Amino acid sequence: MSDNPTRTSKRRRITKKKSSSSDAQGRDRWILSYADFMTLLFAFFVALYALSEKNSGDERRLKETLNGVFDAVQKSIRPINVGDPIVGEPKDIDVVESKSIPVVSPIIEDSHSSAIYSLLSQIVEKQFSGLHQSGQISVSESAEWVSLELKSGLLFSQGEYDLTNEAVALLILVADILKMHPSVVLIEGNTDDTAVNSRNLVSNWHLSSLRASSVVDELVYRGVDPKMIAPIGFSSEHPKVKNTSDYARQQNRRVIMRISKREAENVYDYLFK
Repeated sequence: MSDNPTRTSKRRRITKKKSSSSDAQGRDRWILSYADFMTLLFAFFVALYALSEKNSGDERRLKETLNGVFDAVQKSIRPINVGDPIVGEPKDIDVVESKSIPVVSPIIEDSHSSAIYSLLSQIVEKQFSGLHQSGQISVSESAEWVSLELKSGLLFSQGEYDLTNEAVALLILVADILKMHPSVVLIEGNTDDTAVNSRNLVSNWHLSSLRASSVVDELVYRGVDPKMIAPIGFSSEHPKVKNTSDYARQQNRRVIMRISKREAENVYDYLFK
């Protein structure tokens, strides 16, 4: 009879001890979250210190690039390129303020096409001056067209057709102009004469067409009338210069946005009627 109470007492003491240990473990779980927070905070200050040690101007270029793509939809998993920055902020451009620019009718007039050329030039010079100076972006005008030429290195990674962050930031502003000044727009994709090296692409015809289509998709997504725009792929058959060197091939890899000065209700009638 005397053994049973002793054994029962021991079991009770053991059970009580285990319960106390479990409660203590639950109370200490906040330490894990606190440690994670301190680790992240440490990493943040290390990043700030690293930025302060960079050459002067690097921090400004990083800030400008981030500002340029802040409102852009992420179209790629690739990091933002800091080399050729987006200069300024989109809100500085008159085209963003819809009240400052009257909406004109779809009829193409001299003032209409001049406004498009002026606004595109303003975007390139004020918002993308670094890219303009390096030859990545250029605006030109002829009797029939206002043309915006974009080097493929700005728009896409090598051999691919997903738009970069810089490309999306630029096309957002271009779409605002095209919505205010409706015109027929042809997007021309051009490659060099190097054969494609991808399981997903058949040829340069395929690549140039997909790149032009990516630009069209983005502009339509941003509100451009799909009846007024069309992609065209020229492969390597419309080179800007002869494909004699790597530099020359780089010049030939481009997308040209041609905005017509001629009146038309849609791109089909413009091309075939």
